[in-house]
Amino acid sequence: MKTLLRVLSLVAYAFAFSACTTTDNAAPGDSISSLKATRAADKAKTPYTKYPFDYCAVNRTPFSRRPVKHRRVFKGQEVLFCCTPCVRAFDHYPEAFIGYIVAASGHKLP
Repeated sequence: MKTLLRVLSLVAYAFAFSACTTTDNAAPGDSISSLKATRAADKAKTPYTKYPFDYCAVNRTPFSRRPVKHRRVFKGQEVLFCCTPCVRAFDHYPEAFIGYIVAASGHKLP
């Protein structure tokens, strides 16, 4: 059972990195549900906590290697991404990524 879990986690990890190395053919924001919420927060000048890291929230690629391509505000916490697949992964399951971001920034989620 432990071996199966390790194999599945390695496959998921490899998929996350391979998805991020592909060329982004989609326009930024295509089929991304939280884009409207981020734009609304920007227009309303809603306060948010700055992103505390210098790497992508999903695959942790340093922004020195790959610049920031997307930004989201999730429940008052800014999140930065290097590519569209990372944004889609975050939008699909944000709870998997937001925990360590909130812990590092000291922000309290509502």
